[in-house]
Amino acid sequence: MARSSKPKNDNGNTMSATSIAQRSVERTLASRHAAYTDEVNRLMAASLAVMQRTGDFDPKVGEILAEAGLSNQAFYRHFQSKEELLLALLDSGIRQLEFYLAKRMAAQPDPVGKVRAWIRGFAAQAIRPTAAAATRPFLIPSARLQERFPAEIRAAEQHFLGPLTAVLGEACTAELVRPDLDPIADSVFVYDLVKGWLQRQLQETDLPPEAEIALSAGRLEHFIIRAIGADS
Repeated sequence: MARSSKPKNDNGNTMSATSIAQRSVERTLASRHAAYTDEVNRLMAASLAVMQRTGDFDPKVGEILAEAGLSNQAFYRHFQSKEELLLALLDSGIRQLEFYLAKRMAAQPDPVGKVRAWIRGFAAQAIRPTAAAATRPFLIPSARLQERFPAEIRAAEQHFLGPLTAVLGEACTAELVRPDLDPIADSVFVYDLVKGWLQRQLQETDLPPEAEIALSAGRLEHFIIRAIGADS
């Protein structure tokens, strides 16, 4: 049996491969990591708070810093521009919505039911005023960010397109939809339609009554389900 090559101290105990100096550096980095993570979280929360309070989806950096209680140095330590901060905020919102949609889809037993759950989950972001207020800051700036960060926006959108493409593929395999349906191409059409509908609702200064939006969302769902050939 090969003997351990690790060094031992005078008492015969195996010595740590990490030096005291290295451990000191690691402690310092861990401390900085926690502090910097806190700064980023405060900047993102402050951006969201300012946009929700003012209705301005292009807030000034000074307003964000005043809300966060941080300095310009702290801001530019993490973000090269305000748009980069908004991109991080958008990514956070997309991941939250992705989790919400996944839960709704998982509760459905069949592929078409999952497609319906995906559509309804998106539409729900506009139906209730509280949900609309929370979604606006994530969705409204996305058009402007698309021009500056096209690759990042495309990657973020895959959080929505991936699950939708998968369930459309399952529906095709089970012959529950049109035989000529293309899960990859048609998932993009469905996504663009639902996202456009949602943006149109959220851009309204005064949201229509919940019942009116719910009726519109129902028609949207019915239109898509008929378009993919799953209406029964």
